Amino acid sequence: MKAELIINQTAGGGKSQKYIPKILNYFDSLPDFEYQVSYTPASGEAAALSLQAAERGVDTIISVGGDGTINEIINGILQSTRQPALGIIPAGWANDFIKSVPIPKDIRYSCHIISQQKTKMIDVALINKHTCYVNIFGIGLDANIAALANMMKTKYPNWKTLSAYVYVFATIKTLLSPIPFFQAKITIDNQTIEGEMLLVAVANGQTEGGKFKIAPEAEIDDGLLDIYIIRKINRFRCLYFFPKAMNGTHLGIREVSFYRGKEIFIETTKPVTAQVAGEILPAENHYHIQLLPGKLKLIVP
Repeated sequence: MKAELIINQTAGGGKSQKYIPKILNYFDSLPDFEYQVSYTPASGEAAALSLQAAERGVDTIISVGGDGTINEIINGILQSTRQPALGIIPAGWANDFIKSVPIPKDIRYSCHIISQQKTKMIDVALINKHTCYVNIFGIGLDANIAALANMMKTKYPNWKTLSAYVYVFATIKTLLSPIPFFQAKITIDNQTIEGEMLLVAVANGQTEGGKFKIAPEAEIDDGLLDIYIIRKINRFRCLYFFPKAMNGTHLGIREVSFYRGKEIFIETTKPVTAQVAGEILPAENHYHIQLLPGKLKLIVP
């Protein structure tokens, strides 16, 4: 088997660098496992590296990093006509996507899973015809929280010991500020919802922000996207909502609506910040999300 390891050296506050000897020692011990290592020191490079590796004909591309690295790699894979399998060794702050597979956080065990080469085809979603994702796309409050968390991670890289709790701190700080709302028209297949919103999440996976199970019933291979809409809500109700969102029991809250669909249009009266895999996208006032069923080959336990 031929594989490409793409290692994000800054993922998890530099956590991935600590894992490199263990990872390489494991793959060196395998017979008939040929691999090459590429390092990406900054966001934006993993997509190009994965596309190059795919075009060289590797069988598997292995992400060593966080959710942002995974997302970049799938965008590179899906640009290639060869489209190798994706393997994941989690080394990020939140490691959200692996919770929907599930892939363990244990490094040696995740390497073992890759060596077994058991795969399945999973769904991918496409934003505005140019950005793919496999976990959760959100606009509104979760994007604001992600932006603040990214600032905190940059300013305090030694906080990697806190891991996903950095998103909890960012949530608390965001809720202490004026709560941002936006007016939106959302069309899910042939159904339209309008009103003042706090958050719209279009989910293929279940978890975002490390601790928030925003889409507890989402499946990565069911041919559907789960859409959660949280309407305008006061600060007191936000404090009630977020603990429930952490354990996935928020659907009973009156301001929360749940839908499933394959094509979603979100139109807002002003540009609204969006996030995918914890990375901030340029604010727009129109988002078109399409499901691409069974599009990516993922290595699974």
